[in-house]
Amino acid sequence: MRGVSRNLSEGGMQVEVSSLKPQEGVQLSFRSPISGVAIEAIGAVIWGDAKRHGIQFNYVGAQSQKSIHQYIVEHK
Repeated sequence: MRGVSRNLSEGGMQVEVSSLKPQEGVQLSFRSPISGVAIEAIGAVIWGDAKRHGIQFNYVGAQSQKSIHQYIVEHK
């Protein structure tokens, strides 16, 4: 399933995609908007409406955490 990511933080992100359900587990794979580095995460849907959903990360690998942190620091 493909979607658009928004509001990336160290704890999660918002995604625009259809057909996710609350509490559903998700595996995410996306690229850092700055470096293009691949980021992998596992999370759960914690809120949603018809098109947008909030994902809380449950697991993010060390390299992916560094990439997310770098993105946030550079976009404060």
